[in-house]
Amino acid sequence: MSRRGVTLLTAGALVVVLGILAAVLPVPYVVLVPGPVTDTLGHVGTTPVISVTGAKTYTDSGHLYLTTVGVIPGSCDKSPTLEQTLRAWFDKHEAVQPKQAICPPGQTSQAVAQQNADEMTQSQQDAITAALLYLHYKPTTLHVSVGSVSDGAPAAAVLHTGDLILAINGTNVTGLEQLHSLISAHPAGSTLALSVDRHGQHLDLQAKTYADSGRTVLGFQPDLHATFTTPDVKIGIDPNSVGGPSAGLAFTLGIIDKLTPGSLSGGRVVAGTGTIDGFGTVGPIGGIQQKIAGATRNGAKVFLAPASECADARKAAPKSLVLVKVDKLETAVKALQSIAAGRHDFPSC
Repeated sequence: MSRRGVTLLTAGALVVVLGILAAVLPVPYVVLVPGPVTDTLGHVGTTPVISVTGAKTYTDSGHLYLTTVGVIPGSCDKSPTLEQTLRAWFDKHEAVQPKQAICPPGQTSQAVAQQNADEMTQSQQDAITAALLYLHYKPTTLHVSVGSVSDGAPAAAVLHTGDLILAINGTNVTGLEQLHSLISAHPAGSTLALSVDRHGQHLDLQAKTYADSGRTVLGFQPDLHATFTTPDVKIGIDPNSVGGPSAGLAFTLGIIDKLTPGSLSGGRVVAGTGTIDGFGTVGPIGGIQQKIAGATRNGAKVFLAPASECADARKAAPKSLVLVKVDKLETAVKALQSIAAGRHDFPSC
């Protein structure tokens, strides 16, 4: 065989080997892809996404979609192949991230899945609280709770997301301003006695304060937890099937739409994303690029984006998609009412 033939044969063999390696060689990344959307005004199987008893409900001819992000692979125990990763780099609807962004080092797949489920459970509770307080329903109980705890804060060792803060140093906590006053009344480095309710169990805990930007803090983000006798609102999505907190805004709008006359969607296909707390504050999420792609594939004409995600939303959205800039629940509701009425007096990205 000639030297040229040997060279071509060798090159061909290398291409085959590289192709095989690309197809099977795992890499330390994850691939984000557009996930399925769910209509908060519809059903999952035969189960309503949002069901309400004890109050009159209304129907909407449009759709209010929550959006999701798919992750390849679906388990922290696995990794995508080099081929999958390379394809994602060149797909405008997909993204590649380091594996630790989704699967923190040292955490098992089961631990990550449980955290995602816990976040979904909390987002459903926050959506119910935010929606019913927005509609001026009177709560049976109302408590300041723990939304999240800062990494490295001393309180991270004792407080859990969802804990209800009942008292500090023996003084009952009745609201957010009082919570801040009770904490700031002591110098940084003080140890405070906390009385909390954790899933119905009373606990007496201790946590040390520290200084942050000139303030004395415990290092957790306050939330608001309310219970209501009526109406009774239930969300029919299993937290183990759709995890994370980013459906909070969509759930909240779906609840409001069901409990108010007229059509919040204006008969349109509306989609969105954003965390929400009991105060009605809309927070940032991940995967806005994939969520917009999933929404537009399902016919969305309006997309609600957290204010902090607007720059990335503009890059990902087609020009035909109306992008609403949302920082709180009231902004989202008023924007949808404006769009339904054919007006343009709403904040946009």
